[in-house]
Amino acid sequence: MPKGMIYKVPVNKSSFISVVHECGSSIIKLGACREIDCTERTIRRSLNEGKMTPSFLDQIARHLDVDSRLLSGELHKQANSYSDEFIRSIALAQLKPENYPYFRKRQSDLNAQPIEVLWEQILVLFDISFSQFEEMDFEARYLLQHDLLDALAPVIRKHFTADAFGRTDMPNLEKVISDLENYREDHYLNLYAETVLRQRYSEKPPQGKTKEDILSMSTDALSALDI
Repeated sequence: MPKGMIYKVPVNKSSFISVVHECGSSIIKLGACREIDCTERTIRRSLNEGKMTPSFLDQIARHLDVDSRLLSGELHKQANSYSDEFIRSIALAQLKPENYPYFRKRQSDLNAQPIEVLWEQILVLFDISFSQFEEMDFEARYLLQHDLLDALAPVIRKHFTADAFGRTDMPNLEKVISDLENYREDHYLNLYAETVLRQRYSEKPPQGKTKEDILSMSTDALSALDI
């Protein structure tokens, strides 16, 4: 980026104003809000330019409790990209502030981090280094993660009656453990494909396949041969 230029992200003016109004606010109110560092004039200038600094966009989104991707029009652009008219209309109909709280973007950003970062942050609270975790074999690491998540679930249920989306059943409490269990199952299926099936089929390739085909196959493709 050239020296002196300020990084900005695209913002669709009509989408921005529409979401602001749906949230019961206005450009004037946003400009007067102490939680937001930019003025009404800056907001209007940014909208006319079609670009806004990420920090201003995030402050406004946080104040309105709405996903910044909805506020900027990014999600509208994605929905409009669907060629199928029915799918496009369904996607656009879902783009409401109540369906996209500020938490949703924050969740997306955090989930984009490698899972190892989360486990390291948890372990360091108890003076356990991540290298200690890495020294454990796969099954021991799995059991540790499973036990921690399993212990956290009842604590979350005890102290919260609903999740950030207002769901009282809090489905992700079970899903996060289920995903971990599926990860373990996939690990052993891939291990079986790599250590057993690859050797078996390279020694005696099935009809239409060569040894070179077997050696270059993915573990998923090897598993499909075993069905």
